[in-house]
Amino acid sequence: MAINKVIHAVWLGGKLNSFSSACIDDWDKQGYTYKLWKDSDPFVVKLINECEFARECYERKLYAFVTDYLRLKILSLEGGLYLDTDVTINKDPFPLFENVQFAAGWENERNLCNAVIYATTESKILSKLIYFYEHEIMRSPLYMGPEILTTKLVEQDFQHVEACTLFEQAYFYAYDGTTVQENNEIERYLTHWYQHSWKDSKGMSFIKSKHQGFFGKLYTYQKSFFRLRHKK
Repeated sequence: MAINKVIHAVWLGGKLNSFSSACIDDWDKQGYTYKLWKDSDPFVVKLINECEFARECYERKLYAFVTDYLRLKILSLEGGLYLDTDVTINKDPFPLFENVQFAAGWENERNLCNAVIYATTESKILSKLIYFYEHEIMRSPLYMGPEILTTKLVEQDFQHVEACTLFEQAYFYAYDGTTVQENNEIERYLTHWYQHSWKDSKGMSFIKSKHQGFFGKLYTYQKSFFRLRHKK
């Protein structure tokens, strides 16, 4: 199975920040082929508008949650390696994906992360994940990309529908938000630096209550409103 050696990244909502620019510049300096998908591209806007969840999140400037969907959709169309824009490359990761149709990595002992995803266009796992975003997520309490990935691949056993590899934490997620935890037995291929841009997003009450009825949505909104007032 040929390895698709194109890197895909997504940036929405204006100009790249300096850290992301530096990461992407480093990919380029190392000689990797990459495509940066932005909402200045009408095709990206079309993809967003065709998915209710992505469209609603985009309208509320919840860009991190829009990219959770877009990375899957783009990989289904073109295949290759998706990287968040806060990922640096320590060693060529593409040999890891030989004879693999879908790959991701553990960020800790309990959860997968979606900052690094490799997939072929024919991936059945991708199709199942995209179906969830396009047809089921608005009725589900799930909304975090890593949580969705973990639930579907591990709890619902999507990982066994095709050739899938879930790499140990040390491969991609050795940085835990504070320090880099090196594993002498495993080489670090990629490093995700956890910028957590979504944490500052407004409109989180929509995300958390999208599956609830009117009173559930009202309760969630009130909790969010009073929490923001308290912070002020």
